[in-house]
Amino acid sequence: MKRWGAVAWRAAMVVLLTLGAGGALASEIPSYTPDPNASREEVPEVFRWDLSALFATEADWKAEIEVVARQVEELASFPATDSDAQTLARILGLYFDTHDRANHCTLYANLIHSVRLDDDHAGAMETQSLALMDEVMTQATTVRQAILSFDDQEMTDAYASEKDLQTYRSYIENIRRRRDRVLDPQAERVLNLMGDNLWAEIDLNEIPSKSENAFGALLTDIAWPKIIDEDGNEVQMTLASYGKYRASENREVRRQAVQAFFGTLYQFRHAFAATLSGQYEFSTELARARGYESAKVAYLDKYALAPAVYDNLISTVRAHTDVLHRYVSLRKTVMGLDAVHLYDLYVPMVDAEIGAGDGMDYATARETLIEALGPLGKEYGQLLAYGTDPANGWIDVYPHAAKRSGAFSASVYGVHPYVLMNFQNSQDDMFTLAHEFGHAIHSHLAMTSQPYSAFRYVPFLAEIASTCNEALVNDYLLRHSQSDEERISLLLAQAENIRTTIFRQTLFAQFERDVHAMVGRGEAVTADALDELYAGLVRDYYGPDYVLDDYDGMEWAYVPHFYYKFYVFTYATGLSSGIAIADRVREMGEPAVKGLMAMLSGGSSEAPLQLLARAGVDLTQPAPIEAAIRRLAETLDELELLLVKGSR
Repeated sequence: MKRWGAVAWRAAMVVLLTLGAGGALASEIPSYTPDPNASREEVPEVFRWDLSALFATEADWKAEIEVVARQVEELASFPATDSDAQTLARILGLYFDTHDRANHCTLYANLIHSVRLDDDHAGAMETQSLALMDEVMTQATTVRQAILSFDDQEMTDAYASEKDLQTYRSYIENIRRRRDRVLDPQAERVLNLMGDNLWAEIDLNEIPSKSENAFGALLTDIAWPKIIDEDGNEVQMTLASYGKYRASENREVRRQAVQAFFGTLYQFRHAFAATLSGQYEFSTELARARGYESAKVAYLDKYALAPAVYDNLISTVRAHTDVLHRYVSLRKTVMGLDAVHLYDLYVPMVDAEIGAGDGMDYATARETLIEALGPLGKEYGQLLAYGTDPANGWIDVYPHAAKRSGAFSASVYGVHPYVLMNFQNSQDDMFTLAHEFGHAIHSHLAMTSQPYSAFRYVPFLAEIASTCNEALVNDYLLRHSQSDEERISLLLAQAENIRTTIFRQTLFAQFERDVHAMVGRGEAVTADALDELYAGLVRDYYGPDYVLDDYDGMEWAYVPHFYYKFYVFTYATGLSSGIAIADRVREMGEPAVKGLMAMLSGGSSEAPLQLLARAGVDLTQPAPIEAAIRRLAETLDELELLLVKGSR
């Protein structure tokens, strides 16, 4: 497997894209009708990703697994302290090379298993590679201790004497930034045994606590009730089918589903309160053990984020809940309701068939996407054209039996991103394609601009490029809409996206903050207290035309986001930033594009707020959040004209 330096690789890709850009746009994409029940072999090969860029054969993968295992042993032999500059450079070089190799192994197995969920051998490969990655991650403690064994002057001298350390400077300085939060070796050992995650170098959501595991087990073991469906049949409701019945066009069916679901949750309210309070007490204890004033401060500091970012989001959204009240009022009027209940929020406001955008095949979606994202400039457009051309092997396009549902983008340093889709010829699928290629191109630009130690952007930045893409695509479709019906469909989708991503996720973020504050004050976190807090927030956010029913306050009980350790707010800041950047691109053109590309290329080479500032966004201030809320207000203005004053 050839390993590329960031500069050499970027130069190679520029040549490749220059040579292939025209061909990518003109590529003959064959016609295919999606069939979720087809076998993988029935999907034309051109629509299946090519993993040979990772490993040519499974034998090569096995050989690399052995290399990683040997390098883990070598890493373990290094001293954790008393390192000189040259030794530290060797430790860091070996650690990141081992991590990179292990990541290739893990992703190769994961990508194979993602399209062959019924293949036990593929599942075993994934398990084996993940176990190996865990072994690599255990060496992060040794690396951290080696870095922190240098005092400030020694570190300055080390940079001067060992030039290779410059490659790892951003990583080193991010660790040293928190050196006051490191305890003595025995205390660190105790915290590690407790399941400390504040120094973890992977997504914290991949490290479930015991309370989170108990929460998941509780949800799994609940016997959900039966309800009467639209055809008058008694059907078994499940956690998976709840969303379907909650969105039923039959109001009695969705009312019954929501009340039965929350009524069932209510029977287990004390157990759910115990798992959530246990999670928050654990987070608070870990934070206090390291000298933080609160769990919120600790988990934000992990990514060099100031608490002001979190609190600014909540205060700004709370100051503009009148716009959400307008949304609820419009829904009430258009649907002809006496009041809006929770079970009225997830059904289409108008006929679901209006402007739905079905019948958009992959080739058309791709061409539309390339044109819609044209404002992002030539380099972005070339990457998009090349990556979305299925002949180039980046993307697995269509659904089939035993393929993972949904969509994702996976970053493979030194190769290229891989994108999994389940494209079924709809406009929604095109938006998903835009979203996932926002992730993919963000990763590609970071990988080709930064060393491995600094290419991974933090979760706080993860959703910005993807939501910027969606905003630009939506703007393009609105400009080219051919009828009021099509325009209404696009506007409703935009309004719903802002409601669920900015207002709803901010409500979640406030609930998470306030419950942690209760724990910090030593207050009892009971089911009744949680119900009262959550119901009060819903009333404040949704306004006078929204009615809470019995047990609606129990919604907190089944939301997994509340176990994600101050992560949920990033959905709201991500969409706000994406919309703000899309507005800047539309209004300013090239200067805004250059700023965005600088942010996307930055990886983790700078603190996330500094990188975001390159794109012209400051999330310590209300402006970008207000821009997103203003977009909702403008959307409601037009919808009121089309749906109410126009007397459709």
